[in-house]
Amino acid sequence: MSERRRRSTRSRFRGNYSDEKEKESEKSKTKEKERSREKDLKEEKKEKEEEKEVNNIILTSQNDSSNPEYSSIHLNKEKLLELLKCPLCKGYYRTPYTINECMHTFCRSCIFKYFGASAQRETCPICNTKIGGRPMDSLIYDNYLDSLLNILFPKFEEIDKKNIKLLYKKFREIGNSLPDDEEEAKLKRPNVKIYIMPENKKEHNFFGSFLVPKNFDVKSLKELILKKINKSDIDTNFIIVKYKDNELLNNFTMEIIDNKYGFDQDKNTFYYDIIK
Repeated sequence: MSERRRRSTRSRFRGNYSDEKEKESEKSKTKEKERSREKDLKEEKKEKEEEKEVNNIILTSQNDSSNPEYSSIHLNKEKLLELLKCPLCKGYYRTPYTINECMHTFCRSCIFKYFGASAQRETCPICNTKIGGRPMDSLIYDNYLDSLLNILFPKFEEIDKKNIKLLYKKFREIGNSLPDDEEEAKLKRPNVKIYIMPENKKEHNFFGSFLVPKNFDVKSLKELILKKINKSDIDTNFIIVKYKDNELLNNFTMEIIDNKYGFDQDKNTFYYDIIK
């Protein structure tokens, strides 16, 4: 065989070998893509199944163990949670109240605020059912729904307690305490015993002892003294009240005085005098 023919044969052989390698490489790449696609499809399917499982609540019954397929109920969690939202604030019910006439339910604060904002509101905010001139009387506390919410959202109760404490505190600070504030009720209990005596005994002869709450302030004490000495027409700025030789400001409460100067265990005496 001539040298030219040998070279031509080797060249064709290399070309064929190169084509086969390229085809094998393409096949390998195609198979790799198919495997990757299959893997993606499996993962996607798994994610959908997990999502379906998360978004569904399964209620099981032990009454019919012979028919397991009929002993469980699948509920869509998202749809269920939508039913637990107040139509006014769009959040989950907090202390739910229901209108007796139409059975629409709202958060207590939402429906109280709705009817409290205007005396003219006598209908349900959802269906406009007429309730009457005293709509608050138609509201019924939904104990069962509230219990269900506390089971589904156990942290809500803790959050509510903290928020209520902050609310009461805020109202106390602005001097407009809420009626059911337990801390305010404690402050109003007569748990401080004070004695009142005149600094100038020649001019004033009133003295006495009183039980007063911790939030009882000096201005109220001055008004009490002026009333007792029959000088209610005098302005409180013309009477001086002292404790342990310290002249007290009108806004000082018993609690402030105790923190500032310290009450004695046996006797807390306040001296008074009128400026001439």
